[in-house]
Amino acid sequence: MILPPPHNRGWVLPSVIVVLVLIAGGLGGVWTALIVLALGFAGTTAFHLAHLYILQRWAASSLEHYTPLPEGMGVWGDVLAALLRREQKRVAFQKVQRQTIEQFHRMAEALPDGVIVLDDRRHIEWANLRAQQWLALNLEKDRGQPLGNLVRMPEFLRFLADDLDETPSGDEATQRILVIPSVFDTGKTLALQQVPFGRGGRLLLVRDVTQYEAAARLRRDFIASVSHELKTPLTVIVGFLETLQETPAAEMSEQTRAHYSELMRTQADSMQRLVDDLLTLSALESGAREKEEEWFAATPLLQTLQQQTQALSQNKHTVTLTLPEEETQIYGVRDELVSAFNNLLTNAVRYTPEGGKIELSWAVDSEGRGIFAVRDTGIGIAAEHLPRLTERFYRVDRGRSRASGGTGLGLAIVKHVLLRHQGELTIDSRIGKGSTFSAVLPAARVSNAQGIKNTV
Repeated sequence: MILPPPHNRGWVLPSVIVVLVLIAGGLGGVWTALIVLALGFAGTTAFHLAHLYILQRWAASSLEHYTPLPEGMGVWGDVLAALLRREQKRVAFQKVQRQTIEQFHRMAEALPDGVIVLDDRRHIEWANLRAQQWLALNLEKDRGQPLGNLVRMPEFLRFLADDLDETPSGDEATQRILVIPSVFDTGKTLALQQVPFGRGGRLLLVRDVTQYEAAARLRRDFIASVSHELKTPLTVIVGFLETLQETPAAEMSEQTRAHYSELMRTQADSMQRLVDDLLTLSALESGAREKEEEWFAATPLLQTLQQQTQALSQNKHTVTLTLPEEETQIYGVRDELVSAFNNLLTNAVRYTPEGGKIELSWAVDSEGRGIFAVRDTGIGIAAEHLPRLTERFYRVDRGRSRASGGTGLGLAIVKHVLLRHQGELTIDSRIGKGSTFSAVLPAARVSNAQGIKNTV
């Protein structure tokens, strides 16, 4: 509660002394008046000294504990009342400041980024919990410490020394963002940015960009892989074209020309398959669908896939099909699932030696899930390669894969098709004993021929 302004009582005591001096002078003469005046002056001085002493004791009291302002008489009542009003205003102002600071801290703690407040000497004034975790700081111990002494990286020290007085533009603004590995978590990548704050201070913003960096790395690797995959067939085609152009017709037989043309056609087909797979993968990743989902019978589809696989194998393998007794239906985009199943079958043919066996099977497990499995007696895959098989352009044996006509995108397409159908791909393989690739569809996408219901 703020006190109202007091009335001015500073004239009361001097007026009383003047009256007493006049009375003393009238009754006892000049000397009596002088004695009364001296006594009044001494009493006034003692009165003021006493109040000054009380005020000095109050001003020297500890700020950690609240000490009420003393009361006074006369003019000191007005002075102390004015001080009390000022103290009340200061307390109210400090309360607002504390609330503002607390609100700032709550907002900073709620941010997904780290925030560090630095003074003009780059000393830590405050940091939220994320910044402490990512830069291995402890605010209780490190408050007031130079940040450069706690994060010992040459590039970070140069970053902190940047002068923020000049307004950056273009590339200079980009250079004021530093990307470093996390001190606390070796798996994280952090982006740091500093902005002016207060009088000579600055805010250091810390952002987790691990996923962005991983995505950028994947894009770089993808572009490099596509370039590499296209370069090989293009080199072959260009080489043969140059040979055909530079060699006179009389010096090259029609049989040789036909052979060169066939080799170029093979390489062109390889590039066409790569482009087709890239377009398919791009469409799957974009989430767009050219066709609507529908229910379709599983048995006719699998029988057709068996026949196509036998033709692709050129009867070099035994291809069998196992089906459940009860007809089942599948709900999804038929062409997408056919593409995924075909990729699994094509891989089985490519990596199974002549005379081997390839078994197709379709079953519904106890949970109602549909399982399309492709088992082969091929060369098998080492366990360390299994987690990466669905990565784009990942090959266990690059030379063998290219020789068999693979693009390195087949299993990536399978993975994305199954993800769009809430399914999953499981792989079981052993070196020299073959592999089993299983496409598992959720129960909501599988039903018998009686009473089909779309519960997806």
